[in-house]
Amino acid sequence: MDPVQVAHLLRRTEFVVRPTRLAALAAGGVTRENVVDDILDVIVPVAVPAYIDHDIDGQGYNQWVYAVQWWLDRMVDGPKPMLEKMTWFWHGHFCTSWEKVTSAEAMMTQNKLFRDSAFGNFRSLTQAMSLQPAMLYYLDNLDNVASSPNQNFARELMELFTLGVGNYTEADVIAAARAWTGHGIDWPTRQYEFHSNEHDNTTKSFMGVTRNWNGPDIIDYILRENTTKKLVACKFLTRKLWEFFAYQNPPQTIIDQLAQVLYDNDMAIKPWVKAMLMHDDFYSATAMQGLVRSPVDFVVAAMYYSGFRGAELNPQWYMDGMGQVPYAPPNVAGWKTNGYWVNTSLFAGRANFARDVTWHLRENDNNDVGWNGAVQRTPAETVDYVAQMFGLDLATETRNSLISFVTVQRTNESWVGWWEATNLLTMAMMTPEFHVA
Repeated sequence: MDPVQVAHLLRRTEFVVRPTRLAALAAGGVTRENVVDDILDVIVPVAVPAYIDHDIDGQGYNQWVYAVQWWLDRMVDGPKPMLEKMTWFWHGHFCTSWEKVTSAEAMMTQNKLFRDSAFGNFRSLTQAMSLQPAMLYYLDNLDNVASSPNQNFARELMELFTLGVGNYTEADVIAAARAWTGHGIDWPTRQYEFHSNEHDNTTKSFMGVTRNWNGPDIIDYILRENTTKKLVACKFLTRKLWEFFAYQNPPQTIIDQLAQVLYDNDMAIKPWVKAMLMHDDFYSATAMQGLVRSPVDFVVAAMYYSGFRGAELNPQWYMDGMGQVPYAPPNVAGWKTNGYWVNTSLFAGRANFARDVTWHLRENDNNDVGWNGAVQRTPAETVDYVAQMFGLDLATETRNSLISFVTVQRTNESWVGWWEATNLLTMAMMTPEFHVA
């Protein structure tokens, strides 16, 4: 596996290319399977910090801030960042929002489930997710009772979590909603509790099968018993996984191949993800020409290359303007990917954050990250220095534009070096190359 392929793989799985990781994984004689196995060799379980593993009266906002910063820091510094990448993937798949759930304990218990089960079994993950307070709150199943069935969770379970639109009927939604009645919350403890007196204990017809369905039975039927639906689910999930890690609108042949791996391994996640990372097309020109970094990917990259972490940068102040805030998806469908992030409004949010990172760099370098000697460097040398600082492989057009900026800045600036350095640092984080992975 050549260094270019390894670097591509690291950008997609570990947010950025860490030089030590690249050197270790691109050593002579290392195979693709060696590298992929190393990336997927994660350690779980991971403990949630004590401050956010329970609810503290009057501390809800502060706990959310802490949780955002803690997670972003793990994305930067975690021993195997692919664990956080997959945790983020599941958070965008099984969406819940802190704003509606209003419970640090519920949200962080779910976050821990996504992390600890990131490479476990999808069916088991789905079963556990469905009975956690965060999802019961978010999709209103705590209000789903036999006398007044609530369809929210039952519908999204099929539409967004397992099968996709067109692979179930309205009658199936109604039957599933009845099956999930009674699965609610014990309010004194705010934990899951099954209320048998609120459960519809009559027979129901779901996907042509009549029995006394209970909620978890629905998941087992879709993801195990009905092999046709199970394969549909595998293809639905595979498309979502591929578009998150590789590129948009993949050929159906790729979807079919990888879906079969998930199906054959009875919904085991790790072999499925490994098959994707081993696939030749993951290293094709189409895949390697770049995905647009999501706001989270962008923030993590800026944190890594600047050396600052969440408590110093307070990225949560800026991420709403970028369109993506951890623990706060826009709706149950989660966030879109790739080209969705390229527009003037959302890039203004990125520019604001890049400027804040710049001020931190300038305030903490005592005017000396090489800038005091900037006038002794050529404009090209200065641009190359900054590009290396941010891990950038600049296209000729981008590099020439930055060199032109430095040249003009030196002609016009009376305070030699200050605005050149300040603006160039910000501009480096706003180059096209910094916004693709």
